[in-house]
Amino acid sequence: MTWFALRTRAALGLAPTMVPVSLYVPLGFVLGPRVLNVLSYDVLAHLDGVVSVALATLGVFVGIALARQARTSGRLIAAASIESAMTIVVVTSAIVVLLLQWQVPISGEPGLIALVLGTAAAASSAGAAEAGVALSDRLALTVADLDDLVPILVGAIALSLAADGARSGLGIALAQTAGIGIVIGLIGWLLFERASGPGDRAVYVLGTLAMLGGAAAYVKYSPMLTGLVAGAVWRLAPSRADEIIGADLRKFHHPLLVLLLIDAGAQIGPYAEAIWLFAPFVVFRLTGKIVGGWAAARLAPELAADALGAYLFPPGVIGLAVALNFQQIEATSGAVIVSAVAAGAVAFELIATLAAQRPERTA
Repeated sequence: MTWFALRTRAALGLAPTMVPVSLYVPLGFVLGPRVLNVLSYDVLAHLDGVVSVALATLGVFVGIALARQARTSGRLIAAASIESAMTIVVVTSAIVVLLLQWQVPISGEPGLIALVLGTAAAASSAGAAEAGVALSDRLALTVADLDDLVPILVGAIALSLAADGARSGLGIALAQTAGIGIVIGLIGWLLFERASGPGDRAVYVLGTLAMLGGAAAYVKYSPMLTGLVAGAVWRLAPSRADEIIGADLRKFHHPLLVLLLIDAGAQIGPYAEAIWLFAPFVVFRLTGKIVGGWAAARLAPELAADALGAYLFPPGVIGLAVALNFQQIEATSGAVIVSAVAAGAVAFELIATLAAQRPERTA
């Protein structure tokens, strides 16, 4: 099995590209308020709105790709969803037990904190497959690429639980989140069709993405879920709006990922709680991915459980996005979670890089 630890997808629908977490997250930390202060607290506060737009754009990529593959890869989507759900269950259960047993002095409810960490652990980063790679490895890459759906959905639930008053109307909050995505998606579709040229269309695309991220952030809902729904709307629209705006969306691919990684790095702080959470996050994410890979292989027998588990280890930007989104609602506990998840993402990419250097075994 050949690994490509640095040339990876950050989310379903994004082309493989060089976005090393182990480079940009530490760079963000160095530029952040605790070292060079280039990205001061004031700058990070002003970037908050841009981060919401970036989160919505990630959701759009996932929504378009899922709607595109729903008919042809239904069983693999189900296997990937089971895999990511099992990871969430393993990480959440283990961390909530440890938080309660060891009485870690962390701000916020242990169950909600554990759920966000479990959700951040669920996403994987699929690599780029070469010609000649075995079918089982290609399928494993596909499953790793398809496991973004459940983290986005569960992340939206965690965000709604963190928001004031969401406990009494969780279903309503999720329905409203999806409704925002549908309405803005339809508005965007009408605008894209009437664009007189590439310049006008680019302006409409940026404006629509700003509406998706801004509207969701204003009402404390998930920008990624609104983006996912809007992306699905554009894919299913009669005129294939996703193809019309595809080139414009791809222009935001690399800058989007770099922005999120640097912002996450700048948010890292020397929190004792984050240092405590780092080890359980890494250990139980590894465990969850192994268990999830085994469960996915039961649903799709053509998947090799050992190959699948290995491909699921590299982290995805979706996990960091979930943590950053939660921090927008819960600043104190969110900063601890972002710090633990960002450090964990770097650790997992280093593990993937070491695995890439292993010599191939011959029979």
